[in-house]
Amino acid sequence: MKNLVLLLLVCCYLLPVMSVQAVEPAETSPLAWELSVLPKPTAEEIERQRWSGVFANDIGIYMFDNKSLHIDETDKNLAYVLVRTIFADPKIIGNLNQQYQGKLSAGDKVALSEMQMVFQLKQKMYAVTETKVVSEQGIILDDTKKTAKFAAVTPKTFAESMYYIAKSYDRNK
Repeated sequence: MKNLVLLLLVCCYLLPVMSVQAVEPAETSPLAWELSVLPKPTAEEIERQRWSGVFANDIGIYMFDNKSLHIDETDKNLAYVLVRTIFADPKIIGNLNQQYQGKLSAGDKVALSEMQMVFQLKQKMYAVTETKVVSEQGIILDDTKKTAKFAAVTPKTFAESMYYIAKSYDRNK
C-alpha cells in the first residue's frame, strides 16, 4: 500500500513535466463576436456601397469612390479621388468595342472607365492622372498613366460636381 501511494505521488509530480500537445486555437476568438439584426453584407454589396452616384447624362452614370477621396498631406490645396463612368450610350460602347476588339473575348464588351482625378481646390482646376477602361468581365483593356495637366473646371459638368464634392470634403474634414 505504501508503494502504491508512493507510485501515485511520483506520477502526480511527473505529470506536469510530460509534454502535452496543445489544442490549436480557433480561427476566431470566442470573445470576438458581433451583435446585429442585419445579415453581414456580401462582397458585392460592400463594393456597391463603396461608390456614390454623382452625375448622369446620355454618356453614362458617373460615380466616385468614397474611400479614395483625400486631401494631399503635403499640399492641402490638392484633393485626389477615383471616379468611374459606367457607359450607357450604345454608340460610345460600340466605338469602344471596335477600338478594343483585339483585347475583348467573345461575348464581352466595354463596360466602364475609371479615372484618378486631382483637383486644385483654390484655383478651381482639375487633372486626370490615370485612366482605365474595363470590360464587363472585369478585364482591364487600357491602363494609361500621365502627368497632371491642369485645366479649368467647366460649369455644369461631372468635373464641376466632383470639384464641389472635393471642396466640401476639405471644408468638413
